[in-house]
Amino acid sequence: MSKILMQLNQDLAENPYVTFNSDDQGVSRVFDLTWDFHAKKQNTTEINFGHIDDKHRQNIQSYLYALVEWQKEHSSSGEHCAVGTLLEHRKSLTVIATRWGNSDFSLLSNEREWKKCSKKLEGYGAENTCNNLARSVNILNKIELISRYVSQEDSVKWIKNGAGDGQAIALPEAIYASILKQTIEFVETFYPYRHQISDIMVKVYAYQDDMLQVELDTLSLNHIDEMTVNQRACFTRRTNRDIYRWAAVRELQKALPCFKVNRQGHWLVALLKKCFMCVGLFSAARQNELMTMNKDSYSVTQSGVSKVSGFTTKKEHGNKIYTTWNTAPISKMALGLAYDATKATRQYALNKVEQGFQSGQLTKDKYDFKVQELSSSFIAADIPFSSSELQAKKNFKLSSIHELNLKEFNIIATEEDVAQFDLLNPSRAGDLKVGSGLPKLSPHDLRRSFVVFMVQNRLGNYLTVKYQLKHGNVNMSKWYANYSELNRTRDLLMDKELMGMFDELIHESVVDAFDDIYNESETLSGKEGERISKEKQECLRHGEQVLMTRSELEALVKSGDKSIVRLPTGGYCTNRNCERLCSLMDIVEAPCEHKVITDKAAKRLSKERDKLIASFKVVNDMGDYTDELILDAKKVKIQSIEPTLNAHKIPYEKFNDAIKVYGHENRI
Repeated sequence: MSKILMQLNQDLAENPYVTFNSDDQGVSRVFDLTWDFHAKKQNTTEINFGHIDDKHRQNIQSYLYALVEWQKEHSSSGEHCAVGTLLEHRKSLTVIATRWGNSDFSLLSNEREWKKCSKKLEGYGAENTCNNLARSVNILNKIELISRYVSQEDSVKWIKNGAGDGQAIALPEAIYASILKQTIEFVETFYPYRHQISDIMVKVYAYQDDMLQVELDTLSLNHIDEMTVNQRACFTRRTNRDIYRWAAVRELQKALPCFKVNRQGHWLVALLKKCFMCVGLFSAARQNELMTMNKDSYSVTQSGVSKVSGFTTKKEHGNKIYTTWNTAPISKMALGLAYDATKATRQYALNKVEQGFQSGQLTKDKYDFKVQELSSSFIAADIPFSSSELQAKKNFKLSSIHELNLKEFNIIATEEDVAQFDLLNPSRAGDLKVGSGLPKLSPHDLRRSFVVFMVQNRLGNYLTVKYQLKHGNVNMSKWYANYSELNRTRDLLMDKELMGMFDELIHESVVDAFDDIYNESETLSGKEGERISKEKQECLRHGEQVLMTRSELEALVKSGDKSIVRLPTGGYCTNRNCERLCSLMDIVEAPCEHKVITDKAAKRLSKERDKLIASFKVVNDMGDYTDELILDAKKVKIQSIEPTLNAHKIPYEKFNDAIKVYGHENRI
């Protein structure tokens, strides 16, 4: 047994605290069935171990405790990883222990035990799940509790054939536009009635509470839990029947025929989901980020840009960071509709939470957490009759949001939709069928679809994507954007009329370039330019004023006998099969044999040289030796342009500044 494991066993003998409240007092001990993290104020507030087999539970808790302590010791902030990450490790270790039949993870260092464990995990699940299993083993390796490290080759064997990886889908543009349109129409239709909805619910809660007390007195019962199923069903039907006779309810139903009243809040949940989708469609914020927004989250900058604000926890070890997203004005209506329509529900829940705190049923940290959640526009609409049940709710976030209701959008895919879907979602190609609906719709699908719409319509690039999606890694933003670019290119190629226009414009520009070379420019430089100049001189000696007419040039270009490429370094290249990197090769190798520089191109090079000189002087004045290579390259580039300026008789001041950085003071 390693020294670290021995020390761990000694620490665990006293069953130490693993979580603490906001006053730094111990809350949960290692071997408690639940670890309470409410004081962290993160999205995940508890880790439960009650469902784990007794023979594995304490081992799993012990290794997680070791991870927590190691991270606190080695973190500059003294914090461990996000609670959500700890929960993922608990899930993975539980899977490994259950499949392997053992939870003494130190045995995984043994080759025979490892092979036995790895064999049991073969064909377990999707790629993401198997990656999580590998990460949990490797983190134990990192903190030196085991010597086993899982390679990608090992974890690939655990992936189940045909198991989806859960990757979010990007919606075809027509389907995305249809969902956008229907969502906006819903918000605009329901927004004027938001206060009426709340006012009715205030009366509903009060009436049902009063009638419940009358019912309990009639049945000689003390609590609703003592009622039978039939008694509760009869009570609910009777009170609902009475409520639907109210004039206010009937009036609202005339305006909103779909409006329904029930304690479980099913209709309110449907309304909240539409508002949630609306803000998500116009911001691309993550699910948990949207959950932190309310009617005060919308604002407009001085320059007129609509913004929504909220908290993000991504890449912040679970700690919340306040940030903003660009959005559209409709988000203000969506957040206002969701918040105001649930005002009665929110206030009812807040009153019960306050009572629970005052009576000692809730700790200060749990109370603060619930109050914070109830400040959102997107809260749980289910209000149980039991106060204790309401106070015991794990959270007050809008639930069942992972899969959004697809049926209400009546989506029927066309051939074009299917082609776009397969291109945007190669790992799910074939999942969308002509004449059918989408295979799924989740909050994360809204994020990917937002990017497709934005990039495809040239509303931004991958840097815009990185800002809007709050990616920690720009490579992820590029991945999102690239598929959108690919789809836009496909759409472009399919538009034959548009491509025909492009071909015509390209053809005209090529003819213009040759016309400039053969008929307009007085001087040509570059190897190919010098050869053409000799031909022109020969023609002039024979009395010809124009080497080639425009019609002759058009015929040569159309036949493919002549082609040309404009170079970023100035001038043209007449070699259609060129693989040379001119900006670099012109400095380190002999000049290109196919390069032509006209008078116009030479003037552009003169301006480029002026900019290079100005840039050189700024960097040179810094005197930083780390800039040596940059200055060397700039100087050579500046001097390489000068022969071209000489050839075209463009005046300039010869450049010969010395490099000032360390070791080059006297260098010419």
